[in-house]
Order: sequence, then C-alpha cells, then structure tokens
Amino acid sequence: MLTLFARGGIVMWPLLLLSFLAVTFIIERAIFFWRESLRQKFHDRQKILSNVEKGNFEEAERIAQKSKGDFVIRVLLVGLLHRNHSLARALETQSYNELRRMKKFLTVLDTAITAAPLLGILGTVSGIISSFDALGLQGISDPTAVTKGISEALITTAFGLIIALGTLFPYNIFQSQYQRAVAELESVCSVLEMIIEKLPEALRMTKV
Repeated sequence: MLTLFARGGIVMWPLLLLSFLAVTFIIERAIFFWRESLRQKFHDRQKILSNVEKGNFEEAERIAQKSKGDFVIRVLLVGLLHRNHSLARALETQSYNELRRMKKFLTVLDTAITAAPLLGILGTVSGIISSFDALGLQGISDPTAVTKGISEALITTAFGLIIALGTLFPYNIFQSQYQRAVAELESVCSVLEMIIEKLPEALRMTKV
C-alpha cells in the first residue's frame, strides 16, 4: 500500500489529507444525526401544540423546558417565550440557528466530493507529462520510464474517485436528514403561528 502511495506522486498527499478530513467529518456528522434522532420527542411536540391551542401556555412551556433536547421543541419554546412580540421573527431566528447546526461540516464533505476527482485529474495530467518527458529524453528504448508516468496518472485518478464516491453516499444521507429537519421546522412553526393567531387577543397576550 505504501509502495502504491509512493508511486502516485506528490498529488497523493493532498488526496490523503482530503480523505482524512472526509472520514473525520463523516463520523462526526453520523454521530450528530444519530444523537439528534434519539432526542426527538414527537409526543411532547403534540402535547405542546395541544396546550397552546387551549391557551395553556404555562403547561406548554413547562413541557418544552423539560424536553428541549429536541431541536424542534427548542424552536417552539423560543416562539412561546416571544409570542407577544415578534413571534415569526423569533421562530425564524431559532430555526436558522438549529439548521446551521444541522448543516455544519456538510460544506467540507461537498468540497471533498468535488475536489478529490479534480486532484486525481491533476495527478493524471502530471503523470502524462512525465511520460512524454521520458519519451522525449529516452525515446522508445526504455518503455519502463513511460509506463511509470502512466501508472502515476492511473493511481491518482483511482484514489480521487474512491474518495469522491466514498464521501458521496454519506453526504446524500446527511443532506436528506437536513432537508427533513427543514420540513419539520417549517411545518411545526406554521402550525404554532396559526394556533396562536386563532386565539382570542386576551388569551394570547396572557403573561406567564
């Protein structure tokens, strides 16, 4: 393996760094989304909205405080605390903060998917240039010098494609998790706003 790596040339080093970053952030994001899935409390979300519908904000906030490990409930809690002033803005701001956590490091993985094949192509070009240089200096009397450059080109290309493909599938899974979080927040925030808007003004403005 080390021999193969050495034959790949200097481009193998940035490819190695890219693969290390990709694996590190894939593991980090996998653990993050796994923990987030364990913290979700769908039943408590429904109980909060049900209490808001009845105008029982005190009970709704109590449940939200107890279950704020759930990212959706954290957004609901902020909305409840700011229901009298700038409800929509409070929900939007907290949703943005939560989604930023969800999308953290996904840009790095996206960059790895794009950059790895490009670095592989760079290694290909470098190897082909070396092959033509060797061919120009030694002619066809030493075919080994030519095939060495071609080998370098193929190794870097293959390694770059492996990194890109190995990163692509986890990235798409994480992206789907992110999009699902967006949909959940949009749905729950819209429901909360509609419920509060339907409440009588006196009940909606009740202080907790």
